[in-house]
Amino acid sequence: MIKEHYPLLASASKRHFRFKSIGEKRVIDKFVLFERLAESRYNLAFGDIIGEELHDEDISNNRDPVKVISTVAKAVYEFFEQHPDAILEIEAIDEKRLIFYNAIFKRRQHEIEQIFEARGIWEKGMEIYNPAHFYQKFEIQIKSR
Repeated sequence: MIKEHYPLLASASKRHFRFKSIGEKRVIDKFVLFERLAESRYNLAFGDIIGEELHDEDISNNRDPVKVISTVAKAVYEFFEQHPDAILEIEAIDEKRLIFYNAIFKRRQHEIEQIFEARGIWEKGMEIYNPAHFYQKFEIQIKSR
């Protein structure tokens, strides 16, 4: 369950979101973007907005990572409300984020699996998410009803 998150500003398509990360010393404009890769396949990207450019490689360290990730998760839920047949790819751009994403999936496995089918991709291929494994990439989609 998403507890505390920042307010989101969403596009009509629910593929572009903006929010503000409010830290002790500064406010950072953030984005969440669902990039279409194929018919119903999307990539999740998020990061900082600097000027008019999107930066997903910056580490802004505003001392609010849980609230930022909760806000990204809220955007994911809203995205799937509008795109229920989508498959969402989640891939880290560096080792530090990869460790963080694996920790999030492991910590939130029960919540994720209530709504989504989650798969992990690693050197042995793709499989149903298993918290005992360390993955290079994740895929989620709404469970079939």
